[in-house]
Amino acid sequence: MNEPVSQVVGKLPYGVYVVTVGRGGAENGLTVSWLSQASFDPPMVVLAVDKLHYSEEILRSTKTFVVNVLGDDQKKLAAQFARETIAGENKLSEVPTHPADGGAAILDGALAFLDCQVEAIHPAGDHLLVLGRVETAGILREGRPLTTLESGLRYHKSRPGRRS
Repeated sequence: MNEPVSQVVGKLPYGVYVVTVGRGGAENGLTVSWLSQASFDPPMVVLAVDKLHYSEEILRSTKTFVVNVLGDDQKKLAAQFARETIAGENKLSEVPTHPADGGAAILDGALAFLDCQVEAIHPAGDHLLVLGRVETAGILREGRPLTTLESGLRYHKSRPGRRS
């Protein structure tokens, strides 16, 4: 009984987050689930971003991002940010937001947020590991966090080329 790694990993529960990047016109948001706390002191998180993701370029140039913790009532929002971006589209345009101190967007309906500065970016196979120092954090409302098991979203490699 040797199951493919993707089937086994697909059974691991992860949180579902919308990570926002950019400021002043060059903005984007993407749904991520590969995120973890990396340090207490200083407070840091690490997340994995596909090397071909459109947001990777913005992340490298602005060196800031916000992790928006979604509630279990935000499955539709998670799916909206998980889909590919149409050229010229701003996925944030129809979502109420306000800027974090670092400039990236905080989703007004999120449970909580972490406003981060990029400390390092390391290659990790077909992804990049982004280490971020948490500059500010906040709880916006109470609720249960959304997980991959509840969201119905499944992450898989898609076609080659730059993605949203």
